Amino acid sequence: MSCPPAATGVTRLLSPEHLAAQLRHPHGEHALAIAESMNRSNGALNRAAIALLAVGPAERVLEIGPGNAAFAGDLLHAAGSRYLGIEVSSDMVEAAQARLHAAGLEDRAEIRLGDAHTLALPEACMDAALAVNTLYFWEDLRTPLEELARVLRPGARLCLAFGDAAFMRTLPFAAHGFHLHALAEVELALRSAGLRVCGWRSHRETGTGNDGSQIDKHFHLLLARR
Repeated sequence: MSCPPAATGVTRLLSPEHLAAQLRHPHGEHALAIAESMNRSNGALNRAAIALLAVGPAERVLEIGPGNAAFAGDLLHAAGSRYLGIEVSSDMVEAAQARLHAAGLEDRAEIRLGDAHTLALPEACMDAALAVNTLYFWEDLRTPLEELARVLRPGARLCLAFGDAAFMRTLPFAAHGFHLHALAEVELALRSAGLRVCGWRSHRETGTGNDGSQIDKHFHLLLARR
């Protein structure tokens, strides 16, 4: 699920610990508000990652942690492309299904409840995969990356977008259960999973923190091939 969120009423009301829990697994009365907040805050980052992934015609694309699938339509611009989102939150799966139906995308897009550590998918079934601001919630990098490598066909692409560790440590909620990783550590984990790193982008923008102050955000985008 994408994070960190913009400063909204709900994010200001929640303690850093409770906000972290919602970012990890949106649920209950705050789930939809959290999702919309994250979509607004991370729109530019998601679009940058989608542009780097560059889904082509008739390609099958997998997104890990899509939340309410706000960016599925952006991944489906290419003719004949198909989309699958794997999401841990049942509340987000329900919201995503409603969004895809409203957008008329249900014939090309699907959302399933699941986890990156165990993808219920056959080998070499995907042409591209995307995970934006989700690796903080993986217990280890090895298992999800090996699973992603397994389901990607030879030559397929994976884009990971995640916050720079030094930047993330300035966010109070990141102290509660977030696994932060240096860029070099993620690159090494990709290679260890059998993926070849072929591109990197630095993404910087200014946003508003949960306390209303301006913050300078710093993210990394890594592109790898199977």
